[in-house]
Amino acid sequence: MDRWACVSVAALPLQILVRKTRNLRDLGDLPIAVVDEDKPQGKLLWVNDAAFRAGALPGYSYAVALSLVPGLRAGVVANLEIATATEEIKSVLWEFSPKLEAADEAGVFWVDASGLSLLYASLDAWASTLRARLLDLGFSASVVVGFSRFGSYAMARSIREQRVFEDTDEEREAVARVPLVCLDIEPEFRDVLRKLGIHTVRALLQLPVYGLLVRFGKTAQRLHELAAGELFAPLDASVWQAPLRERALLDDAERDSTRLLFVIKRLLDPLLSQLALRAQALASLTITCKLDRKQGTFGPDTLRPAVPSLDVLQLLDLVRLRIETWTLATGIIEIELEATGAATNVEQLRVFVEQPRRDLAAGNRALARLRAELGDQAVVRAVLCDGQLPEASFGWQPMNELKIPRHPQPSAASFEPVLPDGASASLRRRPLVRRILRKPEQLHAPGRHLRDDGWLIRGVDHGPVTHSAGPYVVSGGWWVRDVHREYQYVMTRRGELLWMYQDKRRRRLYLHGEFE
Repeated sequence: MDRWACVSVAALPLQILVRKTRNLRDLGDLPIAVVDEDKPQGKLLWVNDAAFRAGALPGYSYAVALSLVPGLRAGVVANLEIATATEEIKSVLWEFSPKLEAADEAGVFWVDASGLSLLYASLDAWASTLRARLLDLGFSASVVVGFSRFGSYAMARSIREQRVFEDTDEEREAVARVPLVCLDIEPEFRDVLRKLGIHTVRALLQLPVYGLLVRFGKTAQRLHELAAGELFAPLDASVWQAPLRERALLDDAERDSTRLLFVIKRLLDPLLSQLALRAQALASLTITCKLDRKQGTFGPDTLRPAVPSLDVLQLLDLVRLRIETWTLATGIIEIELEATGAATNVEQLRVFVEQPRRDLAAGNRALARLRAELGDQAVVRAVLCDGQLPEASFGWQPMNELKIPRHPQPSAASFEPVLPDGASASLRRRPLVRRILRKPEQLHAPGRHLRDDGWLIRGVDHGPVTHSAGPYVVSGGWWVRDVHREYQYVMTRRGELLWMYQDKRRRRLYLHGEFE
């Protein structure tokens, strides 16, 4: 049978706060609490045992709790910190199983514990090693190996150590004694059950499921069905992602910190791009260097920004400070970077993706100087107009500020050039830019400049025409003057793609534009 393992890091935000504060000094048995905001009206979300024994309970305001427990240490744990810690825990759990699912509840994970008997002496030894590994990371966790999702979860929430069930009957009997207060259920529903004298999972299962649905809704019905084993959901395992690494081999041994910084910058850019594709920011950067003359390696040296970031300038500043502390006996001939990511918010990803390479503020200042010197009409931009003829289909408007260009979605009515049959494959792949002449250029008629190798449309220097497509008729303007043009696309031997037309009324050829 498949074996489920539930790993529960109880009160994950509280453990994050304790771990962060312990980096400064040993807390001992001080009361600690996590609040939703650092204000007197902030509400306590999690408290440790010392704060609970002193009378500070979850739900109290920070001011009330501080009056009861003068030595209370409280802090705010951001969602980004919880996401970062979750990724750290997942990286450890992937060392013990290839299949992992993180629950919606922070700090709860399900792991596939099937088929591990060949790697460990027993599942109990596997669970013990896993808990020790998490403890080294700074997190205390309970691990329960069972046969069902709800059974392993309920037991992991009720104990602080590890347990391995040998059969389903043992699991079912142990889960039936789990107090409902240990489960993550709605407080109102739990309080009503307590008033009815229902304190354990066994007492909950004795209630009729239809009555729970009518009185308390689908959430209570689902809890009853999960506890009874009537609902089953397979493991929704997340995909393990390979670590991100970039490496550079140097031609000569390098000891100059500035040149080393430029090499690291070249490696860091693709790492940040790959992290952004994973919707992550850089949480830590590990640098490993290989020294010249077979002197071994230097490092690994790990850098961590204050918060996970995609800001390359901030990260390079940390790298520069670290490089300046290095003392190298010989030069470096190889550098390897390894990036560890953490989930980040949408705003940081948007800033990273949409960060323009050009300084728009500097461009706007330059445009303001041009307008001041040459007039407001000196800086204009092209806009589309309703016109039948090509020269009437666009106009010019004053431009007040620069903006990041946005490529419009092509429509059925959008103009696309019809390339001649002999156009090269590279010309067909790349986007073409049509440059329209302000005043059409008159061309020579083909009859006067025909040679054995073709029509010299723009003289000998440009070569003869090799391919053509058309004609495409544009007519109209009868309300002002009658216009009848036959447009063609022609390609010269030099690879120029020209856009020309024959004016039927004037009986002349004109060059109206060309493509680049």
